[in-house]
Formats: sequence, C-alpha cells, structure tokens
Amino acid sequence: MVTGRQVGYVDAAHGGHTVQNKTVVSESELLAEAAKIAETLTKHAAEHDREASLPVEGIDAILASPINTSLHDGASWTAFAQIVGTLAKGDPSAATIWLMHQGASWLLKSLPNHDLAASFESKVRSGAWFGNALSEPTGGNLFLMPLQAAERVEGGWRLSGAKRFVSGCERAEHFLVNALCDGVPGFFLIDKDETIGIEDIWDTMGMRGTRSQLVHFNGTLLPEARRANVSMDAPNPIPVGLPWLSIGIAQAAMEFAIEYAKNRVIPVKNQPLSHLQWVQFAVADMAITLDAATALATRAATATDTRDPRAGILHFEAKVAANEAAAKIAASALKISGGTGYLKKHPIERHFRDAVSGQLMAWSTEVTRDFLGKLLLGLPPG
Repeated sequence: MVTGRQVGYVDAAHGGHTVQNKTVVSESELLAEAAKIAETLTKHAAEHDREASLPVEGIDAILASPINTSLHDGASWTAFAQIVGTLAKGDPSAATIWLMHQGASWLLKSLPNHDLAASFESKVRSGAWFGNALSEPTGGNLFLMPLQAAERVEGGWRLSGAKRFVSGCERAEHFLVNALCDGVPGFFLIDKDETIGIEDIWDTMGMRGTRSQLVHFNGTLLPEARRANVSMDAPNPIPVGLPWLSIGIAQAAMEFAIEYAKNRVIPVKNQPLSHLQWVQFAVADMAITLDAATALATRAATATDTRDPRAGILHFEAKVAANEAAAKIAASALKISGGTGYLKKHPIERHFRDAVSGQLMAWSTEVTRDFLGKLLLGLPPG
C-alpha cells in the first residue's frame, strides 16, 4: 500500500529545480500516472518485442512525468516499488530500462562535490538518461566487484574494457561505471564521449526491448571528482525494484489467463473454459502465489522506508519469490491458453519469455539461495 505522503514534484521545464516551481502530488496520483503510462507501454510492447527496439514512446512518457524524479522528490520506496510493478505490467522491458536509469542516477547523491551532484540532478530533471554499466563479460553475478582494472592518470583513472547487459545504453547520455582502482572497486558517474562504443549483441529470448548491449570503454577517463562514495548498506532503487519487474509480468500473465478462460468457449460442452475445475484450481494457485510474492516484496520496500536492518535480506528473498512466481504463473497461463497461446497474436507467449529473465538477473536465484543459506547457517560467504 502507498503511504499518504505528498511529493514535491519539480517541473524542470519551467525553471529548473527551484522550490518556487514545485507542484505537490500525492503518491496515489503518482501511481495513477504510472498506470496511464502503462497503457501506452502495453499498446507498443508486442512491436518492440518483435523488433527488439527501444520502447521510445514509454521512455518519453516517463521522462515527461513526475514519476521519473519521484524518489528525488521524496516519494516513499514503497510507492516507487509499486510504480515499477505497474510499468512492468505494461512492458517489463521499459520498466527494466527505467529501473536501471534510476539506479544509476540515484548515485549522484553519493558524489562528494555538492555542486557536481546538483548539476547531475538538474540533468535528471531535464530528461537526461543514465545507463547502468556495471556487469562485466566474465564477472557473472559479481557486478559490484569489478574485475577490470583502471589505470591511474592525472585527475583520475582510465578504463579500457567492456560492460555487458547495459539496458537502454543507446539512449544514455551518462553512465554509472565501475572499475578496480588500485585494487579497490570504484564507481563513477561519467558522460558519454567518443571513447565509448556500443556493440549490438541483443538478440534474445525475452526482454527484447531493453536492448541491453555490450558497451566498450577505450581509454575512457573516470575523473576522481566523479567517484561516488558508495555505501552497500544505503537504499538503492535497483534491489527495491527488481522483484516488482517480475510481479508486473505475473500480474499481466494472470489477467490474460482469467480473461481467456472466461471467453474461450469449449465447443463440445458449449461452456467457457473457466468452468473446468483444473482451470479454477490453476487460477487460484496463481492468486495465492502472486499475493505471497507481492506481500514479501511490499514488506521489503516498507523495510527500506523504515530503515529496517533486515531490508537487504528481505530484498533478496523477495526477488527469488517474485522471479519464481512470474515463471510459474506465466507457464500456468500458457497451459490454460493451450496451443492458441503459443501464437504470437496473444501476449502470453511474450509474458512467458519475459518471465524467465528475472531468475537470470543478478543476483540469480541460485546465487541468492547460496548467499541466504550460508548466512542463515552461520557459514562464511563465497
């Protein structure tokens, strides 16, 4: 549930980030705005999946909306999480791109230079897009522990290497990049320049609209002044939002299954598919699974709002629960729709493909279980 919190939205199109230009909106209004944008996302989702193209209509709508800066303007983490889920129900590719943008741009708050941080915030409010370039080709799930070392130079470091699965990178004007700096992980907010190249590798099973390409850094300068003071314990949009990508997919798949079961008439019996007991049981199981995953994800987001020390663990648990719920619900919905659902004219085959992705996103469900199990048993990580 969203809180009754009021959010001071700053309209950058009318004077930047001054207090005088703030418009107060409620979190309920933010969610209504997200639902409206989700309708646009739904309308174009099949096209962008088919063409593996960026959901530009959705991105443009988000950038023009107060939801884009809702966290910066004081929205709760619980409301933010529900916004992610609402967008993901419309198109999880668009929601993923936006979540990565949120995670990268949020780090501006960790820059040591307040004037530089204010400059980046102004860019965010003016519609600048940020790419999250952390995962390495050989790094697996260890996106917070880079293997590629940057060379120390005057004023900072130079990175020659590559980052993969950088969602929405072709749209990005700025990147969050990590590298080993004298053996210590460093995180930098940098501008896209001529040393940065993009290699098109994105021909995938699902989440095709994210266009998460391979980004090459060819002696790219990482200025020391743009090095963020990252705290692993500080709240961040990505772990909060990741479970909600899967929750949105699960909601879309379940709604399709229910509508299909109500409207598909069995010729021999001349009654809707919904009259079959196995379909009723399947839909009931979907609701139980989805509600349980949503409750855990909501608890995790609320724990972030209250600064509960267990928030980090809850995010891990919520991600696994939501990832597996989406895959289970999408598979069940596809079964209900039968061979018809296998055709691309219906969205369930896309939901089924997209649902797989959550379990593969870092941390994967296997890596997360390994971490949680060792933690609970008092064993060292690794």
